[in-house]
Amino acid sequence: MEWIIAAGVAGLLTLFDLDRTFYVPAKAAKKFLLYCWWWGFIAANGLLAALLYVNIYDLEALKGFPLGVRALLVGSAYLAIIRAKFTTLPIAGKEVPVGIELVYEGAKTFIFKRINQIAKAARYEETNALALASKLEDLGRRAKLSIDQDALLSLEEKNSAGKWVLEVLQDQNSNDLEKRTALANYILSGQRID
Repeated sequence: MEWIIAAGVAGLLTLFDLDRTFYVPAKAAKKFLLYCWWWGFIAANGLLAALLYVNIYDLEALKGFPLGVRALLVGSAYLAIIRAKFTTLPIAGKEVPVGIELVYEGAKTFIFKRINQIAKAARYEETNALALASKLEDLGRRAKLSIDQDALLSLEEKNSAGKWVLEVLQDQNSNDLEKRTALANYILSGQRID
């Protein structure tokens, strides 16, 4: 049953990677498809980590550890192991990795593109709705409040974001809708449009 621990740890690390990479609004039009890609990728990584554990749990290097600790180690190391490359080959002036990494990165890129397409469409709809429904002054206040209330931003990051909000509000080269869109995007995702 320790393989479940290895799968869980690898799945959790994959979840963290997805969450760090993508902002997906709660109201995504293709939410079922998004969940299929999202949770399918997590499950696939968990399954591969479990298979890895089943195949290496009795290696001499791991025998000194209790089974549960072995599972934690394998689950934690899975993403590093899966990125292992046996060699690199020069192809068209580029060093191309040959090994498990090539297949893993190809699959990851394929899945991330699909998730990103769904997330971008949902972010577009969400940002436009807020920008069209709000006055510029309200969005400016809300963006400033969002910055002030963000416990994850350092003082330097808060100052930089506050300066950016002022720049957006005072930008002579952008029209009102462009300013509202930039502020709405920041309020919803924390991402700045430059």
